[in-house]
Amino acid sequence: MGFKFLKYLGLIVILFSLVFIILSGNSKEVITTSNINSVKSLQAVHIVNKYNSIKEYEKKKETPFFTSFNEAISVASSSPVAFNGRLTAYGPDCPGCTGNSACPPRQNFKNGNIYFDDQIYGKVRVVAADRDIPCGSIVRISGINIYSEPILAIVMDRGGAVNGSHMDLLFTSQSNLEGFTTSNVKFEIIRYGW
Repeated sequence: MGFKFLKYLGLIVILFSLVFIILSGNSKEVITTSNINSVKSLQAVHIVNKYNSIKEYEKKKETPFFTSFNEAISVASSSPVAFNGRLTAYGPDCPGCTGNSACPPRQNFKNGNIYFDDQIYGKVRVVAADRDIPCGSIVRISGINIYSEPILAIVMDRGGAVNGSHMDLLFTSQSNLEGFTTSNVKFEIIRYGW
């Protein structure tokens, strides 16, 4: 009787093992992958790599400081430059302003949007600058009395009174900007044009 019980027990174990093997072999695992060769994926990889390269470059290299705006601009196309200047503020509703940027893509600022989404630097403030600083230039501005940290801005606008080392930072409205002027601000041009 004990031998028959062991025989049946052995058959039951074998049957359960076969059922387990069959059931586990039938499960299908779905693995989804993205196509790294697609145009959007390659663009995203390129943008991330370019952004990381810029950040590493900025960490390694100290921006040379120039006492003259003209000297700084003469080499800005080939190297980041820094100089001191004056920062004022304006709104899209200022007298004589159209509310649109002077630089393409001619962004409308009347809707309160004072930022520009740059492909490399992300969301940055808008600044009006001298015509010698091309549209699309990225400027790090330090020493603004209302901000504890430096801000990044993009040159997207011009102004009749904005020349040389004077830049004009865009705010949502012209109201309540009376007296906003910050002298001896440090401007670092970290990208010269688009």
